[in-house]
Amino acid sequence: MRIRRTLCAAVGMGLVFAWMESLFVRHGISGRLSEAGYSGWNPVHLFLGVHGLTYLAQAIIPGGPGDERRTVVLGVCSMLSLPSLLGVASWIGPPHSSLAVLSGLILSAAGAALLVGSWGMSLARLIPDDVAVVFGLAPLAAALAGLLASAVHPLLTLLLAPALSTLLLLYPAGEDPEATEVRAGAASLPFWRLSVFLFCLYAANGFLFELKPPLFHAQRSVAPAVGNLTGILAPLAAAAAFRFYPRAELRTFYKGAFPFIATALFLMAFSPLDALPSLLLETGLAFLDLYAWLLLIYFASRSGERRKRVVNGGLFLIVLAGGAVHLPAFSGEPGYLALLVPGVCLLLLMLVLWDGADIPLQQERVAERPVPGPVATETDEPAKPGPEDENRGDELLLRARLMEFNLTRQETEVAVLLLEGHKDRSICSTLFITQNTLKYHLRNVYRKTGTANRLELRENLG
Repeated sequence: MRIRRTLCAAVGMGLVFAWMESLFVRHGISGRLSEAGYSGWNPVHLFLGVHGLTYLAQAIIPGGPGDERRTVVLGVCSMLSLPSLLGVASWIGPPHSSLAVLSGLILSAAGAALLVGSWGMSLARLIPDDVAVVFGLAPLAAALAGLLASAVHPLLTLLLAPALSTLLLLYPAGEDPEATEVRAGAASLPFWRLSVFLFCLYAANGFLFELKPPLFHAQRSVAPAVGNLTGILAPLAAAAAFRFYPRAELRTFYKGAFPFIATALFLMAFSPLDALPSLLLETGLAFLDLYAWLLLIYFASRSGERRKRVVNGGLFLIVLAGGAVHLPAFSGEPGYLALLVPGVCLLLLMLVLWDGADIPLQQERVAERPVPGPVATETDEPAKPGPEDENRGDELLLRARLMEFNLTRQETEVAVLLLEGHKDRSICSTLFITQNTLKYHLRNVYRKTGTANRLELRENLG
């Protein structure tokens, strides 16, 4: 059931990505507008502008019961209006046909944002392992969908992709009772700090892609097939690193990107190789991209009723950062390259200084946050301890006993949650770690405490 839900999410998001590519590449919406006599804003910039503003509107407008399903239906209807309006444009002919095509472009951009935002809220119900798998498989699903779309009429792709993605979103393969559990440990990092980090990270990604052509020698260029392949392999590599590396965790995962980026920039500037530096750069940026998605999903999964605002607000900042790279000042003129390089260095420096220390763990939530309550005076009677005070006292005693075994902080968190009766999936969701990382920490806990399994650990320390 869990595998089916993850695959449904990967295929559903891949279909939306394939739809966007088909809209501009295979169907040529920009060419259709030019033929209809349109000479206004760049259609790609217009699409991204409406797309981002829709995320912003969704982040501002409060949600209610049943709002998520209505949003999905409205999104897919808006996307499906595009083929109809293209047909109307072909029927009425120029000069009025440009208005029909432009209306379809605007409606479809808003609908795509509604659908992607709904998929983001769906990902907030998955554990980190599954989010990484979706991130890695979605570009592959988009590429496969694009290959299938090349064999059929482009209008058929514009109809089928949104419809199938919506079906996978509204009717997943069974309900997972653990997928909707309330995540413990509300995120204490202010959302504005998360917003600044997301904007800078995606701006740095965009700047690095803008640096790619001038860093290559004039006589060299990466073949389109190589570029498409690296775009598929890089997310898979980043997802596999998070999924299978035993010590992968949200606090420090982003640091794995910098060796790839530094090596890629060196090879692109001084090496005659083509495919290898492109793959290394794509992989490094995929590490940062996955880290940003995991961070956004982490906060969304702990935001309760504010989940919709967090997801759509983060997506708006991602689109805004991507659009900022294509401002006229960064359009590729040689005079601005000297400004672009220091900007990238400053953004990467900010990423280096980010250490993930503000991402709360169970220990910080229990041991460091004060418990609100009335202040006792000399004339007041001592307050009787309640169930929460007793539970907190028991946990503090348990942590004191675990300190004798010289456990690390993460190993202590794992041991405490295990002794409190949490299942493996609940522990992974609370600490936002993968199952392989959990197994790694459990082996260390058993070794340091002299126990063989979790049953013996509970008997000795529970």
